[in-house]
Amino acid sequence: MYRLGIPAKTRHNEVAPGQFEIAPVFESANVASDHQQMIMTLLRMTAKKHGFVCLLHEKPFAGINGSGKHVNWSVGNATQGNLLDPGDTPHANVQFCCSALR
Repeated sequence: MYRLGIPAKTRHNEVAPGQFEIAPVFESANVASDHQQMIMTLLRMTAKKHGFVCLLHEKPFAGINGSGKHVNWSVGNATQGNLLDPGDTPHANVQFCCSALR
């Protein structure tokens, strides 16, 4: 992953048997989604190379704690903070207003 420019800061065992966690470093959404696809492709290729299968299903085994794939994300930016945080005035809540165009 490092050779491909995918920054990751941790890799450790998880609760489910044979499951490991990879934590890519925070990036812009478009770059992060590309890196997510590259990580999954790299995992499949590496597993196949060693005679294994890499399961990428969100919950491959019912009833086994810890199994699953997820992506952590936030709706915010450096200048406005949390974009889901309502303000005290209608003007501050403009991002929550929708209008139908007819």
